[in-house]
Amino acid sequence: MNDISKTKPGKITGGHLLARSLRDKGITRIFSLCGGFINPVTVACLDYDIEIISARNEMEAGFLAVATSRLNREVSICLAEPSGFTNYISAVAEAYYAGDPVVFIGISSNSNNFDNKGFKELPQQEVVRPITKYSIEVNNASKIDWFFDKAFDIANQYPTGPVQLTIPTNFLFTGQIDDKPKATSRFFDPKRKKIHQTYPNPKDIDLVKTALNEASKPVMIAGAGVWHSGSEKICEMLTRKLNLPLFTPFTHIKPMDMGNDLHLGLFDYHQNPCSRLISEETDVILMLGGQLDFPINFGEAPLISHNTKLITVNPTARELSDNMLAEERICSGIFSFIESLLNEEGMKTHDGSWASRLRQKRAEHNEKMGPQLLDNSNPMHPLRVCYDVISALNEEDFLIIDGGDIACWCEAALNIWAQEGKKIGGIIAPGPWEQMGTGPAFATAVKLARPESRVVLVTGDGSIGLAPGFTPLETSIDYNAPVTVIIANNSQWGMIKNQQKSMWGRECGTSLRDIDYYKIFEAAGAYAELIENPDDIKQALKRAWASGKTACLEIKTKADPSPMTAGLIEMRVKTSIE
Repeated sequence: MNDISKTKPGKITGGHLLARSLRDKGITRIFSLCGGFINPVTVACLDYDIEIISARNEMEAGFLAVATSRLNREVSICLAEPSGFTNYISAVAEAYYAGDPVVFIGISSNSNNFDNKGFKELPQQEVVRPITKYSIEVNNASKIDWFFDKAFDIANQYPTGPVQLTIPTNFLFTGQIDDKPKATSRFFDPKRKKIHQTYPNPKDIDLVKTALNEASKPVMIAGAGVWHSGSEKICEMLTRKLNLPLFTPFTHIKPMDMGNDLHLGLFDYHQNPCSRLISEETDVILMLGGQLDFPINFGEAPLISHNTKLITVNPTARELSDNMLAEERICSGIFSFIESLLNEEGMKTHDGSWASRLRQKRAEHNEKMGPQLLDNSNPMHPLRVCYDVISALNEEDFLIIDGGDIACWCEAALNIWAQEGKKIGGIIAPGPWEQMGTGPAFATAVKLARPESRVVLVTGDGSIGLAPGFTPLETSIDYNAPVTVIIANNSQWGMIKNQQKSMWGRECGTSLRDIDYYKIFEAAGAYAELIENPDDIKQALKRAWASGKTACLEIKTKADPSPMTAGLIEMRVKTSIE
């Protein structure tokens, strides 16, 4: 038997060079699917004690890497052979719009047959260049470690995001690479991982201090950059010191403690109507680590008035260039900016009347949903389902959200639940790309990263069918990473059907067969139940957790449109008129 990893003295294979580079950065787990093109890497991972989570397809592997990066705020790795590259492109887009630091390593065809229709030849780096921070094809086998170091560094720096690193197959198989650099060569430390911080200009601190001190009804918006920079706790300290109401955009992560009484929920016109007071009355908005993008209507009315002074803080000038409608744009690392403002003397602590008014407005809206929370009918109301599930979770548990209307109902339930001052370990949802079907991979990744926590996924019958894998949670079962999935089954693509019916009075292509999904999960080895009584939800969750297995709890739900669906209908009707 030939062992191609056995090379001449002083030499190393490309696969081993890549695996060693991964280990030097502290990578102990990667996400992939086995394949002949990547065998030199996967075998080398055995020698460097790197665990390979082998998904059922590369899209799932990509989503596993995305969720791991999002949760841990560290670089994760997705490895794929040439045809697998095309499978994980959806995950690249998800990571790009959410800012997840994933290095996607795609193995390409042999370089010696370049541009001659080689086996599975594709210019991978060109395909995903628009949706990555950096995309490159390695042009020298001996520089695999050099290119990986650069890819890791770019993904890891603020604003974080995905990188594509393409490596020709023959570069992995070759055993002619020098194991160590020549003694006379300059070389870099392969273990370096320093994140560079930008500190604020003192004049910018004075500017913000003056604006907040003179404001009568200021608010703070904590964007995704607060999470990615690890600034959520110091941000909460600042809101409490200044008594500033805090909102978060509709995004992939909840960067702040939702039970904080100064956290007023989503900055969203339809799902959290107390946000409307910001447009009507707020004089100063301080937005940290956010973008004037679609979720906040690009900084325009009805969320932000032209009379409101908007100050945005971002770690790079490039990000600030997208926030062109802000009166003041400050280039600074988010943590360093908050720290500087927290330590600044003479900052005004507001009296709390403005925050109280916002809280009252939020409570009035939530009270209107009382009948839906108490709805005992069958099929069940999705708000009741989501609220009861969330209420069963404790401070160490994680909630994963997926789907269309059910995801928006889950946001509404969270708004009610958080108002009660409760806490949860974490919440992860699709990013601004709004890629449905991510839920099973996201839930599995979170459970692998936080094995001591209970992980619950709320999804719909449409989105569970989009989930990659032999069965939607096969990887969870394979790796003994038990998660619990709640499937709200209304036998339709509810968000789309409701838009069609409202805007055109008819519908097309939005109905789904009424499938017993719990039976599919049960056949795959999961614990499974069909819940038919709303009062049984919490007890069913306890039974699922007690089983110690990946679980599916299916619930037949009403097709009531969520507040967000109503908002989308209003928005699209208005756009078509204009």
